[in-house]
Amino acid sequence: MNWLLVVGTLLGTAIGAAGTIVSQHVAGRSAERRERLVRAADRRTELRLAVEGYLEVYQEMERATADGDERSTELSHRMWFLHNRLALIAPTGLAGPLGELADRLNRAYWDGTPDGQLVWDYLHEHWARFREAAHSELQALDPPVG
Repeated sequence: MNWLLVVGTLLGTAIGAAGTIVSQHVAGRSAERRERLVRAADRRTELRLAVEGYLEVYQEMERATADGDERSTELSHRMWFLHNRLALIAPTGLAGPLGELADRLNRAYWDGTPDGQLVWDYLHEHWARFREAAHSELQALDPPVG
């Protein structure tokens, strides 16, 4: 009968240890998942703010170019600063359209548009690609539902 007590005690200890290990594993996975979601939300917020900052300066430069305002190196420097800031955190799918748009915008700002073309028409194709890429990358960073 003593051996039944020993086996019972060992079996109870083994079951308790297994339960503890499983619960720690599940808790660890849950914490890891929450951490991943928080990091993804932080990346999305950082990217969204960088895109918004770039859009703001883009609009200023586009308007100044279209209105024929005097060119400001300060505005150009701000555009390139925001471009570089965004380029540092931009996913691969956004980096190309961002660079193409920045180059095209800078060219229009300093040299004007070819053959008197409207600024909007000159920038539209690159603007649309950038906007589409930014939208896609931000959507990709949305946390999964469920």
